[in-house]
Amino acid sequence: MNFLDLFPTIDLFILFLFVVVIVLHLVFVKKSKLLVCLLSVYTSFVLLVIVPLFSSQVLVWLQSHPYMRAIAFVGLIVLLYVLLSFSNLAEFSKKITPTGFATSLVYRIAITGLSFSTILYFLPDSLTANFGVLTNLLFLNLIALAIWFAIPLLLAFAYKFKTRRGWIE
Repeated sequence: MNFLDLFPTIDLFILFLFVVVIVLHLVFVKKSKLLVCLLSVYTSFVLLVIVPLFSSQVLVWLQSHPYMRAIAFVGLIVLLYVLLSFSNLAEFSKKITPTGFATSLVYRIAITGLSFSTILYFLPDSLTANFGVLTNLLFLNLIALAIWFAIPLLLAFAYKFKTRRGWIE
C-alpha cells in the first residue's frame, strides 16, 4: 500500500504535510531562533530568484533540472539556518521574546506557509498542473505567494526587542 493512497486528493496530502512541518517546527526550532529561520527563508528565496537573472549558466542548469530549484531552496534554508545560528545574529535573536504561544504558532505557520508556497512555486508546471483548487488557492498563485511573503514581515513587528534600557515596542 502506498502512503499517498491514504489521502483522497493530493491537496489533502499537501495540507497534511503542511501541518506536520508546523508541528516539527514547534518541536525543534527554539523561539530564540525564529529570526534566524525567517532570514534564512527570505535569503534563500531571493538568491534563487536573483542569481539566475545574472548567471545564464545557473539559469540553464536550473531549467534542465526542473526539481533542482525546489531542492536548492530547501538546501539553502538549512545551510543558512545553520550558518546564521552560529553567528552574532543568534545572540540578537535570543533577545526576541514572543508575546505568547499563539503568536509563536502563527509566526511558525507564516514561515512554513512561505516555505511551502515557494517550494511549490519552484516546481515544474507539469507537476503543479496536477494539484487541486485548494493547493492552488493556498500556495500556488501569485497573490498567495505575496501574502505568505508579507505575513512573516508583518508579524516581526509583533515581537518586542529587549535592550539595556528596557523594552522597545
